Amino acid sequence: MITYLKIIVIVLGVMIAAGLVVIGLKLVEKGNELAELTSEDDDAVAEGADAGAMPEATAIPTPGDLGLPPGSQVRRMTAAGHRLILVVAVPDGGERIVIVDLRSGGMVANIGLEGTP
Repeated sequence: MITYLKIIVIVLGVMIAAGLVVIGLKLVEKGNELAELTSEDDDAVAEGADAGAMPEATAIPTPGDLGLPPGSQVRRMTAAGHRLILVVAVPDGGERIVIVDLRSGGMVANIGLEGTP
């Protein structure tokens, strides 16, 4: 009876070890997929640049570059991929949502919010 119990414990131990190996391999596989996606994004940014050369840095846009009136204040800022989303309070009491492309530094959209205090 004890030998059967030992065999069952050994078999279950081997199954647990095999399961952990499979989980580890899947994690490595998913990590490699993520690394490939990230490198594709980096390649798109550096497209047209010489091999080994760093892409030219873009200037950070100022409120005047974004077409906002002087005295505008950034209330909230969120990065989403290669975009920067700004919620800006303008001097006339309203708010605007400004979306900036981080790769080029240019404005993608400037949306006025109606009914803001």
